[in-house]
Amino acid sequence: MSDNTREFILVGQDQGGHYDLWDIAPAPTDPTVRATKLEEISVDVMDAFGDMSTVWAADEDAAIEKFRAEQAEISGLSDYRVVRHGQEV
Repeated sequence: MSDNTREFILVGQDQGGHYDLWDIAPAPTDPTVRATKLEEISVDVMDAFGDMSTVWAADEDAAIEKFRAEQAEISGLSDYRVVRHGQEV
């Protein structure tokens, strides 16, 4: 990846036509810390019946938009939305 992008972790739950985004944060850059953090998050997310994804982007907003576009393509819904704190992002 280029120097101006980094990995972001997105946590939430797919609701069919939209995704409820619970949290987003930059992924740790240290490989060992990253692996540990992703494992911890995946266990917590599984307990809450959610899911976790990672995307590479320049900033948090770009990460959300990239994730939305990927989910729209996967679902076949061009109007797929990401909702955070009750607001579409």
